[in-house]
Amino acid sequence: MASTLAAIIILGLIVIFWLEAARARELAVGISRAACEKERYQFLDGGVYLQRFALRWTSAGLRFRRMYRFDYSVDGTLRQSGYVLLLGSQLEAVHIQGRHTIEQENIQVEEEEYPEKTEPKAAEVIPFPKKR
Repeated sequence: MASTLAAIIILGLIVIFWLEAARARELAVGISRAACEKERYQFLDGGVYLQRFALRWTSAGLRFRRMYRFDYSVDGTLRQSGYVLLLGSQLEAVHIQGRHTIEQENIQVEEEEYPEKTEPKAAEVIPFPKKR
């Protein structure tokens, strides 16, 4: 009985972790695409890939910090890489073409998918709007 309950709990935690990772990846794709559109660059491959993954303590507790890489092209011939840093489901930074863009106003994600922006937290982490 105890081993069955432990297996169910472990399986539940794995499913929660997988869903959180999928949600973070979707956010990173949306942010990457919006950053490329803002700069009038071509977002290549239509996706991102996880490059780094770590745990980080914040004022809100323990959170996952993920770095997603994406490829873009300025002129259609040369492939370059940028990255998105997410702390939990909050946007921490976007790096594209040698610039760090942290201000939420600089990156507009389609309004149909995401609600209105919220105010930055005291820890200087800009929250990314949660999906409806």
